[in-house]
Amino acid sequence: MPRHNGLALAGAVVLTVLHTWPLATNPSGLSRLDNADTALTTWIVSWVAHALPRAPLAVFDAPIFHPERRTLAYSEPLLVPGAMAVPLRAAGLSATTTYNLLVMAGFALSAWAMWRVVTDWTGDPVAGAVAGMAFAFNAHLLTRFAHLQALHAEFVPLVLLAVDRVARDARRRDGVLLGVAIALAGLVSIYQLAFVAGATVVALLARRCDWQRAPGRTLSAALMGVGVSVVLLAPMLWQYAAVNREFGFARTLEETARYGATWRNYLAAGGRLHYSLWSAPFADTATALFPGAAVTLLAVAGMWSRRADRGRVRMCVAIGVLGLALSLGTALPFYQWIYQAVPLLHATRVAARWGFLVLTALAVLAGFGVAALRGGATARTRLAVAVLAPLLVTIEALRAPMVFTSTPAIPAIYQQIAALPHAVLLEYPLYPGRAFNLNAPYLLAQTEHFHPVVAGYSGFYTPGYAQRVTDLATFPDEAAQAQIATLGVTHVVFHLAALREGYGQAALDALDRVPWLERAFADDSARVFRVKREALADASRR
Repeated sequence: MPRHNGLALAGAVVLTVLHTWPLATNPSGLSRLDNADTALTTWIVSWVAHALPRAPLAVFDAPIFHPERRTLAYSEPLLVPGAMAVPLRAAGLSATTTYNLLVMAGFALSAWAMWRVVTDWTGDPVAGAVAGMAFAFNAHLLTRFAHLQALHAEFVPLVLLAVDRVARDARRRDGVLLGVAIALAGLVSIYQLAFVAGATVVALLARRCDWQRAPGRTLSAALMGVGVSVVLLAPMLWQYAAVNREFGFARTLEETARYGATWRNYLAAGGRLHYSLWSAPFADTATALFPGAAVTLLAVAGMWSRRADRGRVRMCVAIGVLGLALSLGTALPFYQWIYQAVPLLHATRVAARWGFLVLTALAVLAGFGVAALRGGATARTRLAVAVLAPLLVTIEALRAPMVFTSTPAIPAIYQQIAALPHAVLLEYPLYPGRAFNLNAPYLLAQTEHFHPVVAGYSGFYTPGYAQRVTDLATFPDEAAQAQIATLGVTHVVFHLAALREGYGQAALDALDRVPWLERAFADDSARVFRVKREALADASRR
């Protein structure tokens, strides 16, 4: 098995290179930084990699939206991918290169983890390979490049393995494994935490025939898993709870209603074959969930196979039904009751993403189907299935060559900013909440220095940020002066192209006449001014 593990991981890496081609040819120069969400997740993993070795207890006090605290809790935590990024950033790799390598690692590890679990369950490495391919390289994940947290799904198969062991053996160590697996998924993504928590509950209910033989021990192991996951996740969840108490950050039912799945999502395919033949009309849906014809047929074969373990089949069917039901969002008649009863749903906006559990269940069942087709068959049939099943699954999912953009260059002036001691930056233009996605380039640039910045972009923004933007928009008048003094801003960065377009060259020339600013350095992209605290105080008094 160790040799097979290595070969399987190597195969997962090769498939990752294929499905993400041409990313592996130039991970520093290619990117999906054509949208604000990629910039945000790129910034998150670099911030976590920066903070963990230096101040791990302050990792949630990320230096955006200065002077607010717990700003990492405005979005997904990505703590595990951030930990993976530590050696990459320490080696001098750029934030974009690090992100791209983590994208590929997420696909490869997810495929390998599912291979390992299904191979263990079926005894057939080919069945494991098909399950891994269907799990990692599907229409959903191959359209989520902007969301690294979705691509690192490698702990979901570990949860399935642990639930199976709890139901079958009811050992406390299996409960510990379940708790650790749930916690690791949660440390990647709040969405994933909701997915695996829900999957665990329905999976154990579906395995009732197994654990009824020793209900006391099963309950003890399951509670052990809950306890371990709560202990491990408590420090992180406390940060989210504190932010929710202070600002009321939550996704409302009205938001969920806009992002529920319909039948169109389950016909939306990213693969070039299906897209060109028939799926293009469904591609306008935000969440693609088409599992593929080969995976679906293999899953049906696995569901009805007498060779497959019936408890595991029931478990997968229950998980798939849960994912399908909750993906409908408010279109599900009793979704509002579930929303009120389950606080984790308050942190998830796109209900359609619950369809990931449908794809997960089908991937496992497809592995069972391959094992059934190969079990007891002739050598020729076994070989044919071993060749055709992975080939068809790959062809249906393949989107490559992917469309990437050239990685935007971080202005060289940020290298000088990085050398400033204890700086607090205000950047102009500063965009308001309704357009704060335009602040995303400032976050990408911040990976060069990690000084606190007044700007920010994330899943939410606070009323305090909205007020600061309003006051700072009056620069250099009194309201802006008061905010700059209150915030302890040490340097103001003016981005020339955007300001010249919005205010004209005369406004830029006037910056040198502001009495409480002193030009520190400049280049063709920006001018950086030092705030003279004494002069600012005098101007405010006048």
